[in-house]
Amino acid sequence: MSKNNNTKVRSQYNLFKVLRSIWLNHGISRIELCHKFEMDKATMSSIVGHLISLGIVEEVKPAQVENKPGRKPIGLGLIDDFGYVLGIEYHKNGLKAVLKDIHSKTVQVMDFPQKINKENIKSVFFTAYKQILKDLNGKPILGVGVAIPGIVNHSEGVIVHSRKLGIENDSYNFRKEVFENLDVPGFIDNDANCCAHGVLTDQRVKEYSNFLYTLINYEHQDDLSSNDESLGLGFGIVLNGKLYNGPDHTAGEFQTIDDQADRINQMNLNHEELDRFESDPALQLRVVLDLASHFALFVNVFNFQHIFLGGNIPALVPDLKEQIVSSIDKNWLYKNERTCGVHIQKSDEMSPALGAAGMFLDRLFTVPEMDHDRGAIIWQKIFSNRDLLDY
Repeated sequence: MSKNNNTKVRSQYNLFKVLRSIWLNHGISRIELCHKFEMDKATMSSIVGHLISLGIVEEVKPAQVENKPGRKPIGLGLIDDFGYVLGIEYHKNGLKAVLKDIHSKTVQVMDFPQKINKENIKSVFFTAYKQILKDLNGKPILGVGVAIPGIVNHSEGVIVHSRKLGIENDSYNFRKEVFENLDVPGFIDNDANCCAHGVLTDQRVKEYSNFLYTLINYEHQDDLSSNDESLGLGFGIVLNGKLYNGPDHTAGEFQTIDDQADRINQMNLNHEELDRFESDPALQLRVVLDLASHFALFVNVFNFQHIFLGGNIPALVPDLKEQIVSSIDKNWLYKNERTCGVHIQKSDEMSPALGAAGMFLDRLFTVPEMDHDRGAIIWQKIFSNRDLLDY
């Protein structure tokens, strides 16, 4: 790496560290940033001045107010209406869209009902996208996150398999069909992973590093012969602060260890059991106890600090949390008290659409590694007519 290029990479690295810190700590001052990153005042002044000139950052009331003589520190924060991020959730009966501001605050939720199949994935997206742009009345969208029920190669932007969307024998290149026709950046992942990204974003100040997100939903199907996916479950796995997808992008796919001869579902259920699941408390308890035993295993093996549960099953089974906590406690190996918290998330707290918007924000404010441009490329597309690092 040449000296000039190395200097540019270092400048890029410093700028994104400062930008992320302002995102995480609304009201942080320049002097606090200098101390945090061991930078001199001139360098910090140059970085902050550039971010202000781009319209990303503004001066605000400081988060820390000290009663000391001399000049009072000035806080820094992201401009609320700098831009919005769009989260899109695909399901077989349409799209759900969520708009978030740059602080991850939900601004608007919209539904676009329509039967989805492989042939209309692209057209349904752009119909919804054009309507959202119209409703925004000129306010900018910074980028889009998309959540898919199925297996997704997020790095290539390809839906590998999604029975609910009619993608089974051949994959679907979402990046080529959709993202390459957008004027803003876009990311795609499966629905459970998007929810995990959403937690990382919403809880960014707490910096959760190791947790399991469980997305579990039930949707009754009238046709018993095709109801094998009426109860669906997927995991989003976060280790050391990063989502784990696995080499084949199938990490988080679940199948219960128990083996019932006539099972046709992840949770060891047959067609008749799936049909009555919603109204059978005894059957619900059986599934919950089975799931809880798996959680206990995962907590012991991976030392997860948190388990999050989303979808509609927690509302259907009121004592779900208690059953999971009891199973974890019963199987905990050590004398010390377990440290894994169990959290139920309602649909307005987390959903694949909310998580998809969070996924974009999480990647937008990721500090790029020293050896590649991850993160910077997104901002360069947002500022297509200016160099983000030209300061």
